[in-house]
Amino acid sequence: MFCLLCSSEEKLYDGLCKSCFLKEFELVEVPEYATFKACSHCGAIQKHEKWVQSGYYDDEIINDAIRKEIKINDKLSNAQITTEILNNRGRVYECVLHVTGDVIGEPIEKDYPIDVKVEKSVCPDCSKFFSGYYEAVIQLRADDRKLEDEEINEADIFIANEIQRISKTNKLAYVTERTVLKEGVDYQVGSYNAAHKIAVNLQKNFGGTIKESRKIVGRDKSKSRDLYRTWLSVRLPSFHKNDFIEYEDEIYQIKKIGSHKFMGMNLKDHSEESISWKQYDKINKIATMDDVCETTITNITPTEIQVLDPDTYMTVDLKYNDDHNHNIGSQINVIKIKERIYIL
Repeated sequence: MFCLLCSSEEKLYDGLCKSCFLKEFELVEVPEYATFKACSHCGAIQKHEKWVQSGYYDDEIINDAIRKEIKINDKLSNAQITTEILNNRGRVYECVLHVTGDVIGEPIEKDYPIDVKVEKSVCPDCSKFFSGYYEAVIQLRADDRKLEDEEINEADIFIANEIQRISKTNKLAYVTERTVLKEGVDYQVGSYNAAHKIAVNLQKNFGGTIKESRKIVGRDKSKSRDLYRTWLSVRLPSFHKNDFIEYEDEIYQIKKIGSHKFMGMNLKDHSEESISWKQYDKINKIATMDDVCETTITNITPTEIQVLDPDTYMTVDLKYNDDHNHNIGSQINVIKIKERIYIL
């Protein structure tokens, strides 16, 4: 038998002598070009079937794109493939594959040119953003009162800063729509996780309570599961600092508002008490600083102070345990709640 190419008489491999076979043997099938996807909006790259933020196209991404397109010859053993990037022209990377291995007991190596093209696309997260997708709604409300403009402005700034911080690790941390309603403000947030973090931090910063509810808004057929949307109601308290509340039949002036509790001064003896937000439903706001008035001191004893009732101008004797120096005839701040006068 003769070699089909050189007519030499020796052992043949697929009709060719060893020398011609090795010359003609293709180690891999290489297409004209390979591609990988990059998001045209955020620059994310599809890598190993997942979209990742890269910032640049590294060798691994280009290698992955090539490996998906080439096919190694079944007769080649111990195959080793390396990629060399020769040039970059815009969205095209000119590369060469260095392929080595063994065939018919002989080592073999060949180089194959291939272009890798960047295919512009839209990642799932950007697609959700531009379609107005959202998983949660933060409902900013005030209990038994209207939200004040200053509170809304502070909340807007706070939420914007939170979005900027969380979006560094969560691309769905965005507000797709802000709606002002007569009862408050709604913020549609792309990610439930981001919305939950923001709601918790809002409550820590402004006080109040959080309630969460959700309902089914669709079904993901590919994953056979229901899709939910969550409403996070952040309800600011009915009172502000220095307002007056009634709690367990005692009257308190609010001195400090915190994330887990608030501090009130008992007007009866001026002692301070911490009250948990869990007790909020048991609290009634009964007065503000607008209800505070000045009255005249008419007499002082070591244990009592006598003042004029600001409504009737009748004298009233009150227990006196104030360290401040007061004089008969001077003015003092008081508040009258449920027909009882308290010294402030």
